Amino acid sequence: YSSTPMEAGKLGLWEAPGIVITGNETTMTISRHHKHRPDLLSHELYGTPQFWWVFKMLNPDKLNDPIWDFVEGIEILTPSSTDVSSYLS
Repeated sequence: YSSTPMEAGKLGLWEAPGIVITGNETTMTISRHHKHRPDLLSHELYGTPQFWWVFKMLNPDKLNDPIWDFVEGIEILTPSSTDVSSYLS
């Protein structure tokens, strides 16, 4: 949000960071505890719920909707915390 451009007092379009598969990812199966809650998984993996969107960006073929498609039994790739930090810089 803080890096989204503003023009004439209006918020511009957010440009998603370039996310590529680096080989540092881990494959995990979404548990019942995390069903519809990518924010909880983000908190557990990265210490903050704010990185929930990286799951959608890294798994666009499986998570069309980042909340409702986040269901028990789906295998997704999860990036390392180092990779998540690099997406933000």
